[in-house]
Amino acid sequence: MTTPIGTPESAPARVEITILGRRCLARPDVTLVWALYDEGYIESSSQFCWNGECLSCMVSVVAPGGRTPRLVKACEIFPAPGLAVVSVSGSFRVSRRFVA
Repeated sequence: MTTPIGTPESAPARVEITILGRRCLARPDVTLVWALYDEGYIESSSQFCWNGECLSCMVSVVAPGGRTPRLVKACEIFPAPGLAVVSVSGSFRVSRRFVA
């Protein structure tokens, strides 16, 4: 027996990540740039190529269990439990609701 598409049972699990100090749940089957978009950290999608060619989605992340941030393309990595985004590049237009 298969689960019909669009039912809660077919939805992917969520993983807890931290974005700029705020904990959130992200889908592990989409890239980090989509998680940032879904969470409202990207106001406009037009400034990104979404496929790794433009370098506009550079973020500093700390891997689960790690200590040292490293610069990566958000469109090339996937959310993992414990991943922390500690900074975003100047290409992001962070929504005002996240600015202190």
